[in-house]
Amino acid sequence: MKRPSIPQAPYSGSCLCAAVRYRLNARPLAANACHCMDCKKLTGATNLLMLLCERDAFVHEQGEVERYCKRADSGNAIDIVRCASCGVRLWHEPLSAPQLVFVAAGTLDDPSWVVPTSHIFTRSVSPGVVIQDDALVLRDGPTDRAALFDAFKRVYGA
Repeated sequence: MKRPSIPQAPYSGSCLCAAVRYRLNARPLAANACHCMDCKKLTGATNLLMLLCERDAFVHEQGEVERYCKRADSGNAIDIVRCASCGVRLWHEPLSAPQLVFVAAGTLDDPSWVVPTSHIFTRSVSPGVVIQDDALVLRDGPTDRAALFDAFKRVYGA
């Protein structure tokens, strides 16, 4: 499968009711699909496709949000940020890495270019999920997010 090119930043997105809007002013650091059971429950889908981004490049432009703090089996905690009106999950803020924001790719105004360069927790991958030949595939979570960043750079260049 030929990957689409990444458009120039900024990238904008919103929730379903458009009460909450955000903007990402820089290219993401990674495009990752997580196949863990928590992410499946969060999305109601086979995986969660996220853009890992620098916090300094992320702007919450408008709208009231609610947060839910989820502690993973690893012990790491993450704030899941949702629209206070329609409940759509928009982004995550990992408490162990406050310099990062994980944006839910499906909430972008144009998500057509987002194809994962890494897949994590593939031990619970759902049947029928397509994993690109050039993607990093990890059975569990990464010990260091640098592996996800490196996979993105390997596919798309610096």
